[in-house]
Amino acid sequence: MIRKFVLYLFHEKQLCKNSCSQKYPWGWKSKNCIVDYKQIIKNNNNTTNKINENNFLKNSIIYYNKIYKTYLSEKDFLDFEFTTPKLSIALNNLRESSNNELLLKLPKEIRVNKSIILSNNINNDLTTNNFKFLGYYNKDEIAHQIITGAIGPEIRHLWEQLPSKQIINVLHQSDNYYDIIEWERNLLESDSEWQVSNINKII
Repeated sequence: MIRKFVLYLFHEKQLCKNSCSQKYPWGWKSKNCIVDYKQIIKNNNNTTNKINENNFLKNSIIYYNKIYKTYLSEKDFLDFEFTTPKLSIALNNLRESSNNELLLKLPKEIRVNKSIILSNNINNDLTTNNFKFLGYYNKDEIAHQIITGAIGPEIRHLWEQLPSKQIINVLHQSDNYYDIIEWERNLLESDSEWQVSNINKII
């Protein structure tokens, strides 16, 4: 399919050198490595946009398990909208290089014991999506690019409008796993959906 070919062309990124699907069939990194990453996130936290933390964590657990089950069932993450293109491709590649016998021994679902929000930041960057044009632009964003390009800096409020997204990192702990899930959403869209953009900093 052309859409997926284009997404691989623009969004495939090299995996973190500490990732290993053979040694760590889920999570892909050692717990010590993830703990170190946790400290880095907490040190860079700059909480700005308030959220309903209880609701957010509840939904985060639901989609955390959905991603886990999708991974175990060998489905293509590019067919869904709950992971960004870069993460979707990374998960697909990790799954392809995994040991099926080890995956079959994993629990069928994750029973989360504790969830903590580690950071809540704003970043001036595009929010990608598996079903956007080239993975980067929806129809409104394409229209904005065309208008600002045609008008120029005379209409300053349009010219200076930068992409903006909210990024929240959540730690989910269970009997089997210790995972950091990075969520993001587009702040320029009303009621924009959250997506997972990274897990344990594999990309």
